[in-house]
Amino acid sequence: MQNQTLKLPESFIKILVNLPESGMGYQIVKVILKSGKILHKHKVLNSELLIMEPTENIKASDIEKIELESVKFA
Repeated sequence: MQNQTLKLPESFIKILVNLPESGMGYQIVKVILKSGKILHKHKVLNSELLIMEPTENIKASDIEKIELESVKFA
């Protein structure tokens, strides 16, 4: 199965554009849904495209908040 992408609303893009990148052209984020579910370590490309697992079926309207994930290196 192939990963899905979700174009984020402009309100989230404006926030992410001002945050540091985790790597070249992407950010690792925590997605907090309105249902209370939290999706950890998801990639956002160019501050606008959320990469989701094939089994995840969420819409932009389901998202409450997006934050940078603190990634620790061993």
